[in-house]
Amino acid sequence: MGRRIQPQRLLLVTLIVAGTLHLCNDSQPPPSLLFCQEPSWQLRGRRPARRSGVKSPWDEVPVSFNNLADAKETLAHPDLFAKWGMQANEVLDLANVTVGNMLDLSSARQIASELGPLNVYLIGESGAGKSTLTLALADEVSKKPVPVKISAAEAGTMNNTFVSLPCGLVLVDTPGYRIPMAPTDEDQKKPFLDRVMLGYMYSRQLQRWQQNLRQLGRLVKETRPSKMPASAVMYVHKAGTRLVPERLVEALAVPIQSSVPTFMILSDIHAVDDNDMAEIRQVVSKIVAEVGSSSCGHEVQVLEVNSAGKRVQDVNFRASGLAELVAALLNALRPRDIFQFVRRASWATFLR
Repeated sequence: MGRRIQPQRLLLVTLIVAGTLHLCNDSQPPPSLLFCQEPSWQLRGRRPARRSGVKSPWDEVPVSFNNLADAKETLAHPDLFAKWGMQANEVLDLANVTVGNMLDLSSARQIASELGPLNVYLIGESGAGKSTLTLALADEVSKKPVPVKISAAEAGTMNNTFVSLPCGLVLVDTPGYRIPMAPTDEDQKKPFLDRVMLGYMYSRQLQRWQQNLRQLGRLVKETRPSKMPASAVMYVHKAGTRLVPERLVEALAVPIQSSVPTFMILSDIHAVDDNDMAEIRQVVSKIVAEVGSSSCGHEVQVLEVNSAGKRVQDVNFRASGLAELVAALLNALRPRDIFQFVRRASWATFLR
């Protein structure tokens, strides 16, 4: 399996070596400026990707949208990631010139040159709203019918559903899971056979939970495009349902520790009153603090959304927070994160 190298460490090594080369060659610009300049494309003479007039966060200005329609129009633009690809390839050019013989850049080159796919995994418990959120983002954007069905009468998503967007993003709606909860003090007062059964069920749930974490770990460490590696992870939690801080910390820490942009999405916030929402925000804030930051210094981003309009107690609520979610996602996908798809070169390649 292709394992990723920590992008922060690789970027540091590349800059140090490039800086050393610069001291011996005054004709090249300092490496620190390469990340601020328009890509020169002179290192390998490769034809640049198409330039685009679409607004992107890779113009040194964070992107924002006035409404969901503007956000969807951006997601539907095939050239959205053109400048991202140019800057990512420039980073790889620098790595190739400095420490290229130690690295396998093939997967990263493929993703940067083809402008994706950049896979965004939506994970969370069953019924959290992953499918609803996927449909809300992809509807009227995807060129093909969105293969996501939402029905209260049927079981939820059973397998990973990949929804490709014209811009190069792929939304991955994953099957929901059950968060294991240890037997409570009240459970310990139940008859012996009931306690044995509860303990057995908890053990099985814990095994499945750990299996899900290992699978997520493989996705955020994978580098080969054919294996659909994760470029971002969104943990979707339905506001008002129980929060298990210990388990959420475990799940959110997996992508954060691999420097993969990570979000916690609180869905269906219209179903929760202001007091309860304040308590939820406080608990989530503590969870984010406990997870900590990645090697790149980024923390879990918390966003609140109503994925679809809904009527609650004779009050109509509109979909909200989706434009902000799209903006946060695009701003989090940085060109230098292309290093996530770089692998250590084999000995045969290294000794050439």
